Amino acid sequence: MKSSLIIITIFCVTALSAAQIHNNSVVLPLTAAPQLLIPVAGSTPGANGTFFRSDIAMFNFASHDQMVKLRWLPGSGGTSATSTIAIKAQSGIRSADFVASILGQSGLGSILVTGVNSDGTADVTARLYVSSRVWTREPGTDGTTSQSLPAIPTSAVNMQAAALFAAGGADNPANYRVNVGIVNLDPNNMQTFAVSLPTASGSTSLFIVAVPAMSMQQIGLGSGVSSTQQINIQNVTGGATQSNSWIAYGSTVDNITGDAWSELALAGVTGQ
Repeated sequence: MKSSLIIITIFCVTALSAAQIHNNSVVLPLTAAPQLLIPVAGSTPGANGTFFRSDIAMFNFASHDQMVKLRWLPGSGGTSATSTIAIKAQSGIRSADFVASILGQSGLGSILVTGVNSDGTADVTARLYVSSRVWTREPGTDGTTSQSLPAIPTSAVNMQAAALFAAGGADNPANYRVNVGIVNLDPNNMQTFAVSLPTASGSTSLFIVAVPAMSMQQIGLGSGVSSTQQINIQNVTGGATQSNSWIAYGSTVDNITGDAWSELALAGVTGQ
């Protein structure tokens, strides 16, 4: 189900004033931009009776109607797909199951959101803003649980190494499972990543993840990951095809309720 939204003027002014991205900031400011990446979205069953959907709100802060190209960047085994929607000036749309209802897709993936002109070329005047959460009904109840990640202006994507610092549950790590997702925005080349979990004993668990061009992969690290454990992600692609056009995120999920939280990987951090 899709809903149309009208933007109050103050929101529009706030977004336009936040348009400048400071690459040296620890916190990425919320901003409208011509192109945004939704790191993870889906319409897919999970463990223990959960079913994860994406509640996505998409706004056009420009004073003109906007054509928006939505490119589905699939997870493992999925197929890329592109569709185009129109959003009226200073208004927006929202769907509680965006991947299924708007994109006609299923499974897990990422969404590249691009403002375009009528001829399909990129519209550099586009002012798009996206809010996204992944949610599920809590098994055995009428309530829901969810996790959110910000949509990222692609102009800010530039990393060779990154790390996660808040995965796992501090109260009882065995009760939570940890996932790591990587999105490869290189238009032509597969990228290979090493995901490592150093331990206090000096040993390291290592996962090698190959991510095709314009797609994403999410891997499970299992339950029991220490809440103080740093997870390192390194692009180990060899030769001239190595690209810095990628991002990574971590997702921690309660094994019983499906309660979850997410974090973007911090760029520029190398393994210790």
